[in-house]
Amino acid sequence: MIEWQNISAFSELKDQKDSELQIYFDPCRSLPGFADLESKVYPTLTQQHEYLRVLFGFQATGGRKPYLIAEWLETARPLFEKRWLWTRAMNRLRSQFHFEQVNFVINAATDLSEQMALVSDFLQLYRNQDEEAKLNLKVTLMSGTQPESTNECDWQEYAAEHERSFRLKMGYMDWINQNPDELTSLEIGRRLKQFASKHECWFEEFDRSRLREEGMNLLLAVGQASERSPSRLFLLANQKPETMSEPPLLLVGKGITFDTGGINVKPFESFVNAMKNDMGGAALTSHLFMYLVERKIKRPVILAVPSCENLVGSKAMKPGSVVRSHKGISVMIEHTDAEGRLILADAISYAQSRFKPAHTLVAATLTTAALRQYSNYRTPVHFAPSSLEAILREKAATFGEDFIFEAESLPYRMANRSKFGDLTNMGRLSSHASMGGGSNVAAHFVKEFSDGPLTHFDIFASCWNWSGDYPGAQPGATGAPFASIAASLAEWQPQRN
Repeated sequence: MIEWQNISAFSELKDQKDSELQIYFDPCRSLPGFADLESKVYPTLTQQHEYLRVLFGFQATGGRKPYLIAEWLETARPLFEKRWLWTRAMNRLRSQFHFEQVNFVINAATDLSEQMALVSDFLQLYRNQDEEAKLNLKVTLMSGTQPESTNECDWQEYAAEHERSFRLKMGYMDWINQNPDELTSLEIGRRLKQFASKHECWFEEFDRSRLREEGMNLLLAVGQASERSPSRLFLLANQKPETMSEPPLLLVGKGITFDTGGINVKPFESFVNAMKNDMGGAALTSHLFMYLVERKIKRPVILAVPSCENLVGSKAMKPGSVVRSHKGISVMIEHTDAEGRLILADAISYAQSRFKPAHTLVAATLTTAALRQYSNYRTPVHFAPSSLEAILREKAATFGEDFIFEAESLPYRMANRSKFGDLTNMGRLSSHASMGGGSNVAAHFVKEFSDGPLTHFDIFASCWNWSGDYPGAQPGATGAPFASIAASLAEWQPQRN
């Protein structure tokens, strides 16, 4: 996907072709020869987006060789903000020029993770524009004095890690963008089984009969109207469960392959035309699991994906039904468009009772309220322990993503209580505050079905480009918050209380 090279001076750059765009990042202007670069460019387009200055032009002599020079006039700004400005600049450039080959020349003396985040956004923008188009991308590290930290071995390891993370992030996006009649629950299972077979992972699939035997009635209820994408539970592990020497990390992802809202039909204003993204949690946790497996993480990791679609029809679950969950908690189905928390409840309860994980990490496009509460740019994280919160903050700053952390709160928990069952799936605060805290209330519903430490990511807002200007994203999936969570889980060691 990317060609990598490590050089020490401009003189080592290969001859540039007329069709190849060279992009220079050097906010420090510290490399020998950089200061003279602008004098060699005939400017065609000069932009200043707040504190990002972009000069695009062609070489003044020796043919029409395109150059782009990017410079931060303020360097100590959050990377998310820089990515946002960079995307605006590149979208304008992309609307006017087309390139088949691009070479990023970056300075080893600067923050490599920041530069590579911008490189990834550039590649993602061009990839989304035309998936059939081939963009040949090269990254050239100009080390100048050849610091020890950028020797060939380190650079190759860095390149390999970036390639893996970016490839799986693209896979996560592709799942979300795929048509719902193609990426059904059965197809998700086929892909997970194929990955398990290739990487020698343990795999188990629960059909409707097995779900009924295990008492996962909430998962069955949500998917009971669909034959194309019926209720399923898929379990994967990087080690056989009976051989695990320590409690595993459990990943659970919501896999609603399409959400009509059920009998409480979802109006257009509730984004029904984008509801193929309602399996975003399954896509995220599946690719996080794949990332950890490919990195050969030694600690045990289990993936649980409950999946189906939520349809309107004669067999659809009915509002007013009271359903007994796997955990034994009775749930009043007050609204059929609050279905994600139902399938997660059964999956969490079953997987925890069977595998006794050290920590459960849940990801779901759980609520449209997350978009209203936190905007398109942030991912709310509920109930994260301090050690996980700290590393997520660190990695979010490194990759230019944004989290907001929410703690457990009794008012949100009590909002899920029902007079007709133990819980209602349409929790609400008291009448004078009925419009607030939707993401928090839903997260507390999910937590009711957990017997151990649990962290929930409500990715509805950040995984899809609702605002139209999410960094590095075209219409559809954004790829957030894969990079930050993947890097965090590669280092974080959960401890069961």
